[in-house]
Amino acid sequence: MVNQDDAAAPGGPPRPTLTTIRRSGDAPAEGHDIPSFFTVAQEGPEEEEESSPFSAPEPGDIDEAEPEAGLFPRAPRSFGEVGLSKAFLSDLTLKILYYAGTPTVQQLTRRLGLNTEIVNELITGLGEDRLVEVISQSDLYTGNYRYRLSERGNARVSEALERTRYAGMAPVTADQYSHVMNKLHAHKQEVPRARIKEILNELVLDGDVGDHVSRALFSGKSAILYGPSGNGKTVILERFAKDLGGFWLVPAAIYAFGQVIRVFDPSIHQVLTAEEEVAAIGAQARLDRRWLVVKRPAMVLGAEMDRDALDMAYDPQSRFYQAPPHIKVQGGALIVDDFGRQAIDAKELFTRWLIPLERGWDTLGLQSGEKLTLPFKTQILFATNLRVKQLADSSLLRRVLYKVHISGPTVQGFQEILRQSCRQRNIVVEDGILDYIADCVYNEPRLKPRAAYTRDVLDMLVESAAFDGKKPVLDRESFDRVFRLFLAQETEEEDDDWG
Repeated sequence: MVNQDDAAAPGGPPRPTLTTIRRSGDAPAEGHDIPSFFTVAQEGPEEEEESSPFSAPEPGDIDEAEPEAGLFPRAPRSFGEVGLSKAFLSDLTLKILYYAGTPTVQQLTRRLGLNTEIVNELITGLGEDRLVEVISQSDLYTGNYRYRLSERGNARVSEALERTRYAGMAPVTADQYSHVMNKLHAHKQEVPRARIKEILNELVLDGDVGDHVSRALFSGKSAILYGPSGNGKTVILERFAKDLGGFWLVPAAIYAFGQVIRVFDPSIHQVLTAEEEVAAIGAQARLDRRWLVVKRPAMVLGAEMDRDALDMAYDPQSRFYQAPPHIKVQGGALIVDDFGRQAIDAKELFTRWLIPLERGWDTLGLQSGEKLTLPFKTQILFATNLRVKQLADSSLLRRVLYKVHISGPTVQGFQEILRQSCRQRNIVVEDGILDYIADCVYNEPRLKPRAAYTRDVLDMLVESAAFDGKKPVLDRESFDRVFRLFLAQETEEEDDDWG
C-alpha cells in the first residue's frame, strides 16, 4: 500500500517512481487504469500495459458525432463544439478544484456539464503542466481517482480568480444560446385553458371579468390588469405564475466578449427531477448538460424595482455579470406588480421592454462597451392601481393588446367571497349575518367596497376573538365590534381615484 501523502505531496520535488507489489493472480479491476506513478510488479514474461489517469482517451473510444434532434442541443464531443477556449475551460476546472477540494472525474463532469472525454482531456493537460495531482484511493485498482491542485496549480488558480470568480458549469456561447432560444420560441407552449380556469375558479370574479382575464392569460401576450387596489389583480397573476406548466432550457451562463453572464438563478428556476425531465422531454442521453431543464420560469417584480433590473448587473467582487430578470424568465412570465409606483418611470419601462419584445430581440450592454444581442420573448403582465392613460401615451399602450379592468365585487360576489373565506378559516357563521354585513359595507358612503375587505375584517375578527379568549364566530356583535375599528382606518386611506 502506498502512503497517500507520498503519492500527492503538493509543492514537493518530482515524485519518485513508486512500486506496488501484487500477489500472483491479482489484477486491476476491468476497465480501470493505474496511475502512471505506480508500476506493477507482475510474475511471468508478459508485462501489464501501463496507462495514466492523465491520459486522454483514444479516438476510437469517442462516439461519432450525432445529428442534433428536435429542440434539445446535443452534448458537445470536442472543444470546437463546446465553443470555449481550452485555456478558459482549464481555468474553470482549476477553480472548481479549488472550491470542491478533491473531486473525481465523474464529479468534475457533473460540475462542468461536459462529457467525460472532454474532462479527461482537460485533466490530462493540467496534469502534464503539473497543475493538478492525483490522490490515490485505498483500493488502487478501482480507477476512482481524486484530483487536487498542486502548489503550482494554486498559484495559477489565484490568477484565474482575479479574472473572474465564476466557478459553475461551463457557459454556452452567445450564438449557442440564441440558436436554442429561437428553436424553443418557435415551439410555443401555452398554459392550458383548464389550468387558467382552475386558477380563476378559486376566485370570485363578476360578470365578464373572468372570461376577459382567461383570454388575456391564455394569449401568451402582454396584458395589463388595472383597477382599484384590493380586488385580486396581484392574486390572479401570482397564482398564474406559480405553475405555468411545460418546461424550458436555461444555461448556467453565457460567454460573450470574454465575459461570463450568469443566467441560471435558483430563486427563479426550478430544475426538473430526473423523472419529471423524462416525462417532459423523453430520454435525452446526449443532451448538452450545460443546459438545465426547468419548469417554465416566472418572476414577480414589485414597487421596489429600480433601473438596475433592466440591464445586466456586474458584480465587481465576483467579476461576472448577472442577466437581467427579463432574460432569466425567457419563455415564461414576468409580472410587474403595483406598476407605476416604481422608481423608474412607467413610460421608460414600457419602452425598455415592449419595443424589444415586439421585434423579438434585445440588446444588452457590457461595461467594456460591447453590445450583446439576444432573442427575447416572454409574457409580461402588469398590475396597476392607476388608470391606464396615466401610465403612457397611446403609441406605447397600443403595444399591450389586452387591458382588463378588475372592478370591485357586486353584493352577491362580496357575500360569496366572505362565505368561502369563513369556510377556509373554520369560522362559524350566524344565519343572516352575510346580508347584514353586505348592507353595512355597501350602504356606507365613505367606503368603496373591495374584495380585500373580507380578508381584513376576518383577520380583525379572529384576532379580536383571541384577545377575548374565545373561538371566532361571525355574528352581529363580533362584526360590529371590528367594523367600527376597520371603518375608522379605512376611510382615512380611501383613494378617490376610482370614484
